[in-house]
Amino acid sequence: MQHRIIAALAAAALGASASSGTLVFDGFADTSLLVLNGAANTVTTNDGVVLRVTPALGSQSGSAFSSVTVNAATFSTKFIFRITEPGGTIFDCNTEAGADGIVFVVQPVSSSIGGVGQGIGYAGISPSVGVEFDTWCNAANNDPSSNHVGIDLNGNVNHGPGAPFTADVAENFDNGELWYGWVDYDGTTLELRISDINVQPQQPIVTREVDIPTLFGQDTAYVGFTSGTGADWGNHDIIYWEYDVFSPVCVGELNGDGYVDGADLGILLSNWGSDAEFYDLNGDDTTDGKDIGILLANWGPCP
Repeated sequence: MQHRIIAALAAAALGASASSGTLVFDGFADTSLLVLNGAANTVTTNDGVVLRVTPALGSQSGSAFSSVTVNAATFSTKFIFRITEPGGTIFDCNTEAGADGIVFVVQPVSSSIGGVGQGIGYAGISPSVGVEFDTWCNAANNDPSSNHVGIDLNGNVNHGPGAPFTADVAENFDNGELWYGWVDYDGTTLELRISDINVQPQQPIVTREVDIPTLFGQDTAYVGFTSGTGADWGNHDIIYWEYDVFSPVCVGELNGDGYVDGADLGILLSNWGSDAEFYDLNGDDTTDGKDIGILLANWGPCP
C-alpha cells in the first residue's frame, strides 16, 4: 500500500482541514495526498517510484507538501533519501561538485509554495521551520562545510556567525547511498538524528528550541520537502516518508524490536568504549558503565 492515513486525515483529504494525522508513503506511486511544485516529480528508479524533488539539472527548484494541514504542535517524522549524479563546477568553499540538498519543511502558508534554487528551495518561506541536509558550502550563508545539517527558521538559510544549530556530517549525502533522517518535536525542542544505516541514533546531532504554534499562530501546518540546484546539481530523491504523532526516542533500544532487553545489553557490551552515537546513551561520547545503568533503568517495552 503506497500510503495510509487515519480517519481524521482521510476526512481532510475530502476537503476538511485535519488537526492531527498520520502520513505514510512507502513509495510514491500515489501522490494524491501531496502537491508537487516546480521541478518536483515522481520517477521510477531501483528504489521503486520515488519523489524526485529536483533532478540532476542546473537552476532547478522543487517542493512537495501535504495537500492538507496536519498537527504540528508535536510530531515525529522519519524519511529515507538518496542523492545521485552530483555534478557541476567547484567553487566557493567546496572541494567537489554537487548541490544543493534537501530540506524537510513545516509551514502554514500553502501546499504550493517553494523557494529559489540557491536556497535549497526553502529560502524565503515564512513562517516556517526547515531541517536542511545541505550538500553545498555557501560562504555567504556561513555554512560550516559542504556537507552539513541545520535547523532553520522562516526561510533563512544564513546560519550567522559561528553557524549555530548546524553540524558537519563526515560522509557525503550525495554519495548515492541511502540516508535516514528522524525529526522529533515534543512541543519545545526540535531534534534531528541522521544515519547511513536504518538504526536511529540515541543522541541527536542538532537540536533547537522553537515554539511552533506561536511562530505559526496555529497548531497545524503543511509538511513536506524542498530542494534546489544552481550551478551544481544532483538527483534529490525521497524514498520513504512517515509523519506521525510525537514518539520519544526509546532510550536503550538498539536493535529495532521495540524492547529494551538482553539483546540490547549484548549490543552495548560488544561496543564497549565506542563513541558511536548509536550506543552512547548519555551523550558523553563513549559507551561505558553509565550507559549500562541507563539501559537497565529503561528495561522493558518501549513507551
